[in-house]
Amino acid sequence: MANRLIKLPERYEASPIDDELMLIDIDSGRFFALKDVALRIWTSLDGESDLDSIASVLSAEYEVAPQHARQSVGNFADSLVDAGFARFT
Repeated sequence: MANRLIKLPERYEASPIDDELMLIDIDSGRFFALKDVALRIWTSLDGESDLDSIASVLSAEYEVAPQHARQSVGNFADSLVDAGFARFT
């Protein structure tokens, strides 16, 4: 997994709705709903761009194996990059 990820706020609008966050692609109008762990990862990117650090925190919080947390964070990071909302550094 690439080590660092940064959000690209010029590519999306974000709107909280109840316990979710809606991300709207400015160019296409497509939207994505983030909740639960995905939302936790997304908000973690505000203060920490190191994906291994985020995975470590999530592993402890959700009591999952570190490898599982790293894989899940990596998969979500890939989907954010594919959607154009973030990029690896």
